[in-house]
Amino acid sequence: MLNLVSASNLPTPIFLGYCATDIWVPTEEWCRTWGAHIPEIASVSDCLSGRAPNWIDRWDFNRSTCWNDESLSLAAVPAERLPHFRLFCYRLLPILFGASGEPKSVSLDEVFTDGLLGLPDEPNLSNYRSLGYDIVEAPLTPSVLGFGCSPLSCNGMAEEIAVNRYCLVDDLDNAFAIAKRFGVERPEPGPYVIVEVLRRS
Repeated sequence: MLNLVSASNLPTPIFLGYCATDIWVPTEEWCRTWGAHIPEIASVSDCLSGRAPNWIDRWDFNRSTCWNDESLSLAAVPAERLPHFRLFCYRLLPILFGASGEPKSVSLDEVFTDGLLGLPDEPNLSNYRSLGYDIVEAPLTPSVLGFGCSPLSCNGMAEEIAVNRYCLVDDLDNAFAIAKRFGVERPEPGPYVIVEVLRRS
């Protein structure tokens, strides 16, 4: 029996760790096509706002491909590139949104590959502020490291869905409804998860 959930019955978000990503400022063409009000993309997807080159070669990240402390995340970035990067952390809502339109609770083993470092306990995040929620493709297979595409920024769904200046959704209830829609409509193959994006102040 599927463990179905609703917007009024949400599991506790899971802290995934830290990640330093570069600042992707939308091009003039991107803004003209998909969202002139979005000055910066802060998606959890690597498609636009990516990580440092060769980050994967370090193999010191945890099973969500985040790092368990800030210093390890920053160490993956070459010193000369650091001014162009910002430090983020993420929380995952452990719910999968698929084509059936019926969200279901999932375990970490169903979302992330095994055999890597475990996830850290959530620390004091008083130095971080929430930027909003992203809806991204879940990894789901051992050969995939990191999340897939976010239709909001990768496919330009921000043109028809209300997003904030970071191309994220401000409200969790709205993110839940959008994730259900993406699961059914499949702007990317999916399935999807909701990830809260926080950035160091």
